[in-house]
Amino acid sequence: MKSYKLNPYKASTLIDYQEKLNPDQLKVVKEADGPALVLAGAGSGKTRVLIYRLAWLLEKGIPANNILLVTFTNRAANEMIHRAETLLKSSLSHLWSGTFHHIGNIILRKEAQVLGYSANFTIIDKEDAKDLLEDCFEDLNLYKREKMFPKKGLIYNIYSLAESSCKKIPETIQSFYPHIEEYIPVIEKITRLYNKKKLHSNVMDFSDLLSNWLKVMNIDEISRKYSQILNYILVDEYQDTNKLQFEILKKLSSCHNNILVVGDDAQSIYSFRAADINNILDFPKTFPGTRIFKLQTNYRSQKPILDMANEIIQHNLNQFPKQLQPMKTGGNTPCIAETRDVYQQAQFIGQRIMELSQEGIPLNEIAVLFRSRFQALELEMELIKRNIPYLIRGGLRFFEQAHIKDVFSYLKILINPKDELSFKRAVCLHKGIGRSYSYKIWEKFDAGKNTFTEIEKTLPQRQREGFRNFSNLFLALKKIASPENALKEILKNYTDYCHLSFDNADERILDLEELTKMSSQYSSIRSFLLDLGSFEDFKGETRLKSDTNEDILVLSTIHQAKGLEWEAVFLIGLSEYDFPHPKSLGSQAALEEERRLFYVAVTRTKSILYIIYPQIKYTFKNGAILSQPSMFLHELSQDSYEELKVEQNFNL
Repeated sequence: MKSYKLNPYKASTLIDYQEKLNPDQLKVVKEADGPALVLAGAGSGKTRVLIYRLAWLLEKGIPANNILLVTFTNRAANEMIHRAETLLKSSLSHLWSGTFHHIGNIILRKEAQVLGYSANFTIIDKEDAKDLLEDCFEDLNLYKREKMFPKKGLIYNIYSLAESSCKKIPETIQSFYPHIEEYIPVIEKITRLYNKKKLHSNVMDFSDLLSNWLKVMNIDEISRKYSQILNYILVDEYQDTNKLQFEILKKLSSCHNNILVVGDDAQSIYSFRAADINNILDFPKTFPGTRIFKLQTNYRSQKPILDMANEIIQHNLNQFPKQLQPMKTGGNTPCIAETRDVYQQAQFIGQRIMELSQEGIPLNEIAVLFRSRFQALELEMELIKRNIPYLIRGGLRFFEQAHIKDVFSYLKILINPKDELSFKRAVCLHKGIGRSYSYKIWEKFDAGKNTFTEIEKTLPQRQREGFRNFSNLFLALKKIASPENALKEILKNYTDYCHLSFDNADERILDLEELTKMSSQYSSIRSFLLDLGSFEDFKGETRLKSDTNEDILVLSTIHQAKGLEWEAVFLIGLSEYDFPHPKSLGSQAALEEERRLFYVAVTRTKSILYIIYPQIKYTFKNGAILSQPSMFLHELSQDSYEELKVEQNFNL
């Protein structure tokens, strides 16, 4: 039989790199052998550099199956490969590419036997993982405890965060969830049993795809094998990597050191997800001989925007200094607007958005960004009044969020005791009562023949205490007339539940406090619900679809906006104790991350930027107080912006 040999791919059509790339980009593409750190400023074309670097390696004869391209989404990997294939006019099916989890899955299929798994292990999603944790609760008889216990979703998040940061459960809880430190011993017991169950069932969750990958890479023979296969490593968005991913990359590059990482330390804003800025700051120390390249030509924003961005980030000490330079000429000076309060802030934004739209800027080229979700409540109400279609990027509208619907459920049954859905939702918020028992309780309540005391007597001990708490709260609320006082009473009971149920409990509590402040404008619970209930009829999507071309305004947290761009951006709530976040004030590292967050927000706009701060702030505990502009605004020179005082026009 004849044999036919396949040769390593080598492009036949050479690319004119000098024509396609600027001098800084070209230098990276041609010279970034060995360890290389590419500091890609906002809007500087980092994706383009990675694609052309990949093409350069392939043209030089490096086989595709010896190159690893790691991205943070499969979509990003597919887009890069498609563009590279278009450049080279050839398939790259043998390239190692995808997310860390995708590559980990491929390698573990071959190597997981050393950990006791078989190659056909199953990957479970977050919901399945939480169900498995619930089985652990049952096995350990945790539902018989006297007190409420952290929810399975919160424990899963704690476990995943600990794995991602290569920390133990106690350290993770002390750092991120100090309100539940008392549960550390039991949570450790749960996670140990959880890991045993996964191994016994031959299943892995998403965290395991990385933590188990590192475990097999800690075996010298396996580490050497993959390091020799993957001779060139390209990593996108390196500033967002966590400790676990960092350790994996060290193992993969141990034999050759041909690792090129692209990122921007000035855009490292995800420490709450275990992203570690030290991965990029310490890269030259970790990989001796590192060459540092800087991409500082910005293709997105006009000069006044970049001048402000450069000025913002220069106040950070821990960074690689960069100066963004614009390709675009001209531009509008950023505007810092002072409003009386959050309601006037919302009116100003609503009016300016309509004016910009009339001037020819589509709504989908306008965004409103904020540090915390609660800051957009008054704005959402204003947009609905003006019939401006909007969507929340990466999340639900304010009144569709679980914690908002939870507290509303109490108010709804006060007005309408026949509201079955709200009754069952409210009663489920108490210890020991799940969906099945909420149905049974509702049937007894709906019959109208049983008092709360009589219903309580029919319940097993596990549900009795929780129902007693519910009935006491319900009876107390019936005596309260104002929605503000009712919400305050609900919050007394709901705060503990919030901390035991959500990983971002503090942010959710701020949402609820903002809702309580807004409710003070209403004289009755009925009028409050009737007014807010009309918002549910508002047409429009609640989630941003990546492929949408609709003319809809975008509202987004700054974290969700990273990587995106608009013609005009409104940045709201730049007030003292709102931005930077109060928790960051005692730590230089945390404060610098807040400043990076400000930098990211400013660099989202192409030409028009409004930064807004209200003079009066309505606080949950102290009512209306005078508020100062954010410390970040005081750091700016006066020639980097123009000031605008928003006033009410009483002549119309």
